[in-house]
Amino acid sequence: MSPASSKMRLVRSSATLIGLAAVVFSHPARARADEKVTYLLPAPKEAIVLAPFVLAETQGRYRKAKLDVRFVVVPGGFHVGEALARGEGDLGGASGDTPILLRNANLPVKGVALLGHHSFLTLITRQGQPATGQIDVPSLQDTSYYALQNLSAGSPHGEITTRARPPAELIKALSAGEIDGFVGTVDWGVKAERAGVQVHYRPVDAFYPAMAQAIMASDTTIAARPKVVRKFVRATMQALKQIAIDPEQSAGIYERAMPGSGYGHAEIVKIFRLLASQVYGTVEAAGRFNARTVDAAQGELIKRKLVTQRRDAGEFFTNAFTGQ
Repeated sequence: MSPASSKMRLVRSSATLIGLAAVVFSHPARARADEKVTYLLPAPKEAIVLAPFVLAETQGRYRKAKLDVRFVVVPGGFHVGEALARGEGDLGGASGDTPILLRNANLPVKGVALLGHHSFLTLITRQGQPATGQIDVPSLQDTSYYALQNLSAGSPHGEITTRARPPAELIKALSAGEIDGFVGTVDWGVKAERAGVQVHYRPVDAFYPAMAQAIMASDTTIAARPKVVRKFVRATMQALKQIAIDPEQSAGIYERAMPGSGYGHAEIVKIFRLLASQVYGTVEAAGRFNARTVDAAQGELIKRKLVTQRRDAGEFFTNAFTGQ
């Protein structure tokens, strides 16, 4: 091979390398893949109280944050926490007091955001009637019943009797006038109203230290992927704030994303307005835990012997990902 031929090949090879480098550096976004996130839902995504996640996904808020989010259902918030502790997901949902129970079981999981200032559970009673008589709950072993115990103990209107029924039976019983009320989510009340009954909504945290749904993560994930946690929380809270500020427009987006929800447009708007007023509350500084509420919730669980050791409230949550 002649020196001239070798020199020509070297020039061509150098030009090829320079060209490849130019392609790589001119498209930095393509070179960096989106971060994969597995979020564990405690109920199917079709549950309308999970609307912030649906809107954040539908509107591309996660994609804009360079997150590739996959939702997986793990029934029950405590089971979500167990799975997070085992490393089977990155983030997950449960009621705000669930990290207290998880820490009591030596599972290193804490809340990183709250989806509202109020309880996700609501006392729903017939309009114009006091919170007394037959008020039922979905379970005798969760916040819905514990809250009712507190209400009954301090009720000036008389004794409250209760039994556990599945959600569909609670809705049917209230619609038919068989019970005076129930503890559940606001969408159950809207379903009861289909039968013509007028109902009154009251946040459970008015008489029990109940909280909204929480986004949870393990201590390992918080330490290893803080930027991912922050991006996911921010995108989800943006969707929540949109629902609170503009329930009409948000309902249209939700309706297109979940055409089989079983709700008409007007019902979705009403549910979103109820979520805004009864659950989300003031959207400024939304997402933050209140240490006093968390500690009071711990006290209630200790009183019922569901938690054996009192811990500092800061072990159950962090507000590091929700801004000031």
